[in-house]
Amino acid sequence: MNRRFAGSLVASMMFAGMIAGAAFAQAEQPFSTFQHDSSQPLEIVSDRLGISQAAQTAEFVGNVEVIQGTLTMRAQQMTVTYDQSSGDIRQLIATGDVLLSSGSEAAEGQRANYNVDTGFLVMEGDVLLTQGQSALSAQSMRINLNEGTGEFSGRVRTVFVPQSQ
Repeated sequence: MNRRFAGSLVASMMFAGMIAGAAFAQAEQPFSTFQHDSSQPLEIVSDRLGISQAAQTAEFVGNVEVIQGTLTMRAQQMTVTYDQSSGDIRQLIATGDVLLSSGSEAAEGQRANYNVDTGFLVMEGDVLLTQGQSALSAQSMRINLNEGTGEFSGRVRTVFVPQSQ
């Protein structure tokens, strides 16, 4: 896997986590540890990898784990669409027990779709965002990474635990 392709894959995933904090308004910004550091080594582990040059996709299958610095993304499967000539990532689709975590913060759901060209991240299927004891749950979340806006839908529930407790 070329370095630009791997770096773009992680950059796509890291942007998803960085925006989560913009969806909440508190004195202490939640989800602030989801940060991307492209200078850190990148490790992708899976049970299987399939690449289709014709379809311009790479498919990581089985206990997929991507680690860079303190940030980890896990799923049962990740399909990456890329530009063959540049290696740039166009879209990342993670399915099956998707988890993005860093320190005590995490976002989880059943599916995540990040479109790099539009800057939209959509996570669906019993979405749960947590920071320590505070949490937000919904059926889906849609985040615009370019504008720093987000929308949660499907019986949204939030629990904010004050820092002083």
